[in-house]
Amino acid sequence: MAREVVELLSAVPEGVIVDCTVGGGGHSSVLLEARPDGHVLGLDRDADAVEAARSRLARFGDRAQVVHGGFERLAHLVEQHAEGANVVGILMDLGVSSAQLDRPERGFSYRFDAPLDMRMDAKQSLTAAEVVNTYDNRSSRP
Repeated sequence: MAREVVELLSAVPEGVIVDCTVGGGGHSSVLLEARPDGHVLGLDRDADAVEAARSRLARFGDRAQVVHGGFERLAHLVEQHAEGANVVGILMDLGVSSAQLDRPERGFSYRFDAPLDMRMDAKQSLTAAEVVNTYDNRSSRP
């Protein structure tokens, strides 16, 4: 999907592209390679993904900034980290990543005998196991 992302965002003017689900930084990396005038603000709820993206995008210097946070706080994070820059594009690659599925301790896969966790942000206390095992099937709360 990288080719399609670059194709779609190649026509936008110079400015900041916000990658709301930066993950390992794959899409942001190809965007920055294709757009020497571009800047990316990468966001992710997963602290492991933030570290992976920072490492992958370090070679782009100040053209890439990666922040731990969810896209539900998009306006605040852009205001705080893009300092009035012109946002010209927003990218959201929604879903789980292979990095999350392949690590049993993350609890995203039925492939492994591990606790059902499924938290995008491990700092949150609510796990999928709690929802499945304690919530009443007629409501969203126990």
